[in-house]
Amino acid sequence: MVSFKLFAGTDVGLRDNNEDNFTVSPDLMQNEWMMPADHQQVIPLGERGCLMVVADGMGGQNAGEVASAIAIETVQSMFAPENLPDKVLSKPSSIKDYLKKVVSKADSNVKKYSKEYPEAEGLGSTIVMAWVIGNKAYIAWLGDSRAYALVSGQGIKRLSKDHSYVQQLVDEGKLTDIEAMNHPNSNIITRSLGDTSQKAKADVEEYSLQDCEIILLCSDGLCGVCTDDEIAGVLTEEANDLQVCKEQLTDIALDNGGSDNITIALMQISCNEEEKGEEEKKPRKHFCKKILFGIFALLVVVLIGLFSMNRLFQKVSTPSKVQTTDSVRSLGKSDTSKVTKSRYEQQTKVKQKVQKLQLQEIKDEVQQNLGAGSFGTTPKEHPEEEITESKGKNNGGSPTQTD
Repeated sequence: MVSFKLFAGTDVGLRDNNEDNFTVSPDLMQNEWMMPADHQQVIPLGERGCLMVVADGMGGQNAGEVASAIAIETVQSMFAPENLPDKVLSKPSSIKDYLKKVVSKADSNVKKYSKEYPEAEGLGSTIVMAWVIGNKAYIAWLGDSRAYALVSGQGIKRLSKDHSYVQQLVDEGKLTDIEAMNHPNSNIITRSLGDTSQKAKADVEEYSLQDCEIILLCSDGLCGVCTDDEIAGVLTEEANDLQVCKEQLTDIALDNGGSDNITIALMQISCNEEEKGEEEKKPRKHFCKKILFGIFALLVVVLIGLFSMNRLFQKVSTPSKVQTTDSVRSLGKSDTSKVTKSRYEQQTKVKQKVQKLQLQEIKDEVQQNLGAGSFGTTPKEHPEEEITESKGKNNGGSPTQTD
């Protein structure tokens, strides 16, 4: 979260009256236009931001202070919560357009006053504004009141360019900045609020803020007599106390011979160590979350891939299993019976062969026994003679006659 310190003030200088005016709003949401009670207070930046304004009036018979007061009142009215649409904050271009609109309205109001009061003819005012929203500062200006930015270690930078005669000569290369400061016509401005010869045309720039940066708005009572380096030196040395910065800058302007009113508004962007530490942790936490999310997403992808491969495998393998099962079933009815019958026929043939062999062995043994005359007796050489002798013995020595 962006936070800041704020301080502003004005000094009459060597003048009899102060024609400068300024205003600050630490929080535009609250519509409060006052300095914080403690100038060292660190203020969190609100949703609608913070605003600083410096106006340097000009014209005789107190007309200058009237013109600068009209400018400040117009700004306060235009930035009231009920008059500032939320859509203005939606984008940088709309913010810039609104700042131009505010300057244009202030110009119209100053001119209107001049018409109503002829004695105030010739009154006018410069204006410079810094509207800080988020980490951006939008600078709008008309005339020679300036805006500066100081970054520690980087020096000072002008955020605005004077609408003045001498600035034109500087742009043309005819004068240096120092010569322009001391030029006799350095008080001639080319744009201002209340200029009846032209409509007010403000310039607006967008600027990115950095930690501990100081934004300075001032009237020419300061920048018209002090160099940029002198201003930078004070801001650098006294950066820890904006009130001291304002007082020392005023003293330097007076010491340099300044006689004009001196108005200064300061804002320092800050970020304490605790908040800074939290901001540094956020990217790491976010990075860790990204890693965890990436791992989770990878696991999901892997699981989905495995599931898909499993489904694909099932689709490919299931038909072959079914086919095999069907084949087994068909074999159970046809091929299985064929295998059983074949084995039976084979076994039958084997048995028949065994039986034939056994019968053959028996026949061979019988024939051998018959040939020997008795089982287990050796056959004689003349079987016919033995038969004859046995017949004779049976018939008492005489042959038996048969029919």
